[in-house]
Order: sequence, then structure tokens, then C-alpha cells
Amino acid sequence: MLTDAQVRKIKPLDKKKRYSDEKGLYLEVTPSGGKFWRLKYRFNGRESTLTIGSYPEITLAQARRARDEARIQLYKNIDPNAIKNERLQQTDESLLFKSLAMEWMEDRKAVIKENTYLRDLSVFEKDLFPALGDMSIDQIKGKDILACAKKIEARGAQEMAKRSIPLAGRIFRFAIHKGIIENDPTAHLQEALKPRKVKHMARLDISEFPPFLERMDRYHGNPMIKTAIQLMTLTFVRTAELRMMEWNEINFEEKLWRIPAEKMKMAQPHIVPLSRQAIELIEKLQSLTGNKQYVFYNHSTAKPMSSNALLCVIRTMGYHGKMTGHGFRGLASTTLHEQGHKHDAIEIQLAHRVGNAVSQAYNHAQHLDYRVKMMQEWSDFIDSLRNKIVPFPNHKRA
Repeated sequence: MLTDAQVRKIKPLDKKKRYSDEKGLYLEVTPSGGKFWRLKYRFNGRESTLTIGSYPEITLAQARRARDEARIQLYKNIDPNAIKNERLQQTDESLLFKSLAMEWMEDRKAVIKENTYLRDLSVFEKDLFPALGDMSIDQIKGKDILACAKKIEARGAQEMAKRSIPLAGRIFRFAIHKGIIENDPTAHLQEALKPRKVKHMARLDISEFPPFLERMDRYHGNPMIKTAIQLMTLTFVRTAELRMMEWNEINFEEKLWRIPAEKMKMAQPHIVPLSRQAIELIEKLQSLTGNKQYVFYNHSTAKPMSSNALLCVIRTMGYHGKMTGHGFRGLASTTLHEQGHKHDAIEIQLAHRVGNAVSQAYNHAQHLDYRVKMMQEWSDFIDSLRNKIVPFPNHKRA
């Protein structure tokens, strides 16, 4: 007989292997790591196999109970597989790709960022559900998924096409864990799509930045969006982080903006030191949005400002294809490194991972005072570019 400890320690081998329990029950382990409880039995003189479900979703104790239930059915001259098929037919709705996908989405909703949830939901609703949503999960083949991805690719959404295949794969593996199916047909399907071209985010060189600042200062459109670009120049945060800035995250006395972990790409809280110039920009918005949750609040949509709003202004300024929201980050990183600032401090300010979890927490505290000075010097440097003067100190690496 198997024990819980033995089952936990079982590792996949090069070939499929069976581990017997008793009374026909065994655990089948595949080379890819799948573990399936199966029951071998005879009915009307013929040998058959009943798939009970996968481990660890179905525990050893649960598998034994299912085995005992099947043996009772055999005693009554009932084929356990016939009972299983009848149950599956009665729950056809729950076997649909769409039903399983929404169940999987609901299960993870509480532990992922809202933006991630909405992004995945969009892929499902726009592309996967129209093609696969009403099909039973056990009837969908690899060619069906690939055809769907190819259709997305044909309209030019190559990144979406690449994302759709592993996303569909998550639903198949979810169904495997529930004991509904045994195989995921999405493996290696991405290789059939066109190779993705590496796209570098457009950005200006620091030598090209003074004319950009001049055009930005002369821009007379929406004052809130203009302020957003100015603030992005001084803080070089990600566009989504800036758009979702809330008034209660800003400490005007300490001159710090504390972004909670759920808003960050790396799911870790982030502190942005705010220079004197950055504080002045934010304070000017208090009369516009100070009574709202978000600093960059769009009154017409009752939502935070959109990322397209920033790109539209950059395009209006004549920098379409030359500068992006992400470009401010690359510009700052390159320039600060060239000026000799500490690498770890720059990386932490960019909210990149530095070391393991312990060193990240240590570095976060260790470099805050340094980052406060660095961010003020960066703002002063940006001001100096307006006057074509560059009195930026040359820092020695620590």
C-alpha cells in the first residue's frame, strides 16, 4: 500500500510508471510530471480502467474512497465508467471551455492585480471564447487552439497571439487537475507562430532632451496631462503607476510617494522620493482633482487618465515614434549610470529586482537617503537642460 509521504516524494521518470496501492488502485506518473489515480477492474469479463483524477487535487484517501465506491457499483453489476460518463453528460455546461476558464479566472481574482485580470479576460472574450468557448474541453484539439492564435496573428496582434496559447493552456491544466481530461494540447504550439521581433522602446538621447523640454513647456493643452509628462520626467515611474497615483499615497511633509505592492509590476511596495520640483507640480493639481481619489483624474470619464492621453500629447509635440512613456525610464537610467550614481540605487528607484527578498528589503532601506538626494539632483539637472547648462555632479561608484 502507498502512503501520503511516498506519494509526495514520487518524481517523474523518462517513461510512464505505475505505483500500485491495493484492490486495483494505482498512481500513474507521466514523464511531464502528471500524476493520475486510476483503477483497474474487470466488467463482463473485460479489463477496463477508470480515471479517478489527478494528484494532489485528489488525495490518496479520496482516491481510495472513489475506488471503494466503484467496487460497490461493480458488485451491483454496474460499470463505473458508465456512471462517470453519465455524470459528465449531466454536467455538459461545466465542461465547456468558457465555463472552466471563468471558474479559473474567479479562483485567482483575489490574488492577482486587477490589470492582469482584465488583460486576461480581454484575451478570452475577444479571441478565445468566440472560437473555443462553447466547445467541451475534452473535444478541443491543438489544431483548434493554433487556428485561433493564427487568426489573432493575422490581424497584426502578434503579442496577443503569443499570449493566447499559454493562457488556453492554463485552462487545460486546470481541467487536468479537476480530473476531466488528461492532456494539455498547447505544448509547443507557440513555435508554429512567427518569431517575434524584439521591439525596443523609443526614447531620446539626453543630448536631444532640451528641445523636448522646450516643447513640453510651451504645450498649452490639457494642464493635467502636461503635468503628468513633466512629473514622469522627474520620477521616471511606469506609466500605469503614474496614472493610478492617489492623493493618500503622497506625504507632502516627507516628500515621499508610497506606492502599494498591488500597483507595482513586481508586487512589492515602492517609495518614490519627490523633489522640490515634483512637489510643486503635484500641488498645482490640488485645485483640479484634490477632492478625488486619483491625482490624475479624468472628470469626463470618471476614471484615472488613460495611457493614450500621454502618448497623444507626445505625438502632438512632434515626437511620435521617438519617445514613449517607458522612454523616460531608459533615459534616466542611462544618464544616472553615466554620471556615476550607485547601480543598486538606480535599479531600486526603477523598481527593478535587486538580489533576493532579504537583500531587497535591506537595499530598500539602505539607499533611501541616497535616492532622496539623487532624485533632487536629477530634477535640478532637468532644470539645467532648459538653460542648456549641465552642472551635474560626477559621483563615484560605491
